Amino acid sequence: MIRWLARDTGMKLISLILAVGLWYYAVGEEGIELTRAVPLVIEIENEQMSLLKTSVDVVKVTFAVPRTHLSKLANEELRAVHRIGPDVKSAGDYSFRLNPSAIKLPSPAIRVTKIDPEDIRVVLDELILKKLEVRPAFLGKPAFGYEVTRDEIELDPNAVLVEGPKQEVDRLSAVTTEAMDLVGRIRSFRRTVELDLPPTVKPLSEALIDVFVPIHEEFDEKGFTEIPVKVLAPPDKKIDVKIEPPQVSFVLKGSRRKLEKMTVEEIKAYLDITGLDVGEHDVAVQVLLPEDVSLVDASKVKVKVKIKK
Repeated sequence: MIRWLARDTGMKLISLILAVGLWYYAVGEEGIELTRAVPLVIEIENEQMSLLKTSVDVVKVTFAVPRTHLSKLANEELRAVHRIGPDVKSAGDYSFRLNPSAIKLPSPAIRVTKIDPEDIRVVLDELILKKLEVRPAFLGKPAFGYEVTRDEIELDPNAVLVEGPKQEVDRLSAVTTEAMDLVGRIRSFRRTVELDLPPTVKPLSEALIDVFVPIHEEFDEKGFTEIPVKVLAPPDKKIDVKIEPPQVSFVLKGSRRKLEKMTVEEIKAYLDITGLDVGEHDVAVQVLLPEDVSLVDASKVKVKVKIKK
């Protein structure tokens, strides 16, 4: 037995190396199944037709993959591409079976064993062009007391040319930009934004829109009642003064932010009777107000003054 092991040692060693190598090769080539979601791409060769919708946008594809090719498949950006030939010339519903050949694989050692779903339905429509107005879209509102002055918004361009399926494009009266965030803003700003279009509609002109959004303080009106009127009289004159009514009411206009914060205690109303003689007088009441706040109708804020010695 020992002599047999000692004979042809070199040949036995070579055989052992070959056996080990063959084993590693077999293990490496052993296939495993892997399923991936693959985007479906429809290419239409007739330039007068457009894709309106598909039954699916993604298909599940199962692959038989040798272990040594797993990284190739994992790193590859796969697509399932189906071409609709130029012989299709009218709008309507079409169906086809998606074959493994629609998926370009990174290696011939990788095979497609299953596609789910195999049967795909698409709707084709006539391709048309249309010029549409661009409208800005916003998210949220500016800070309290501020507003967007919509008639001062600037868009460049303010209209775009788009193409797409007739059914989709015909229902569009305008296109909007992607939403711009207004939350908490107190100043005007400028943004370059994209258009928010349906997936099947594409712009033929400029797709980026330069937008200027003007934000200003919001103005409002607010009524105040029973504001006491103080009389300012010369200190050297001893006279008896009566006013009717002793309190006044009025409406103020100005910054909404300031009006909301104002209280009756902050408003000072007074009557200057300097230079007035004994008798009855209709006198305008003077009202001390913060900057950017004023009376809606100052001529109506009057009282009757009776002066006696």
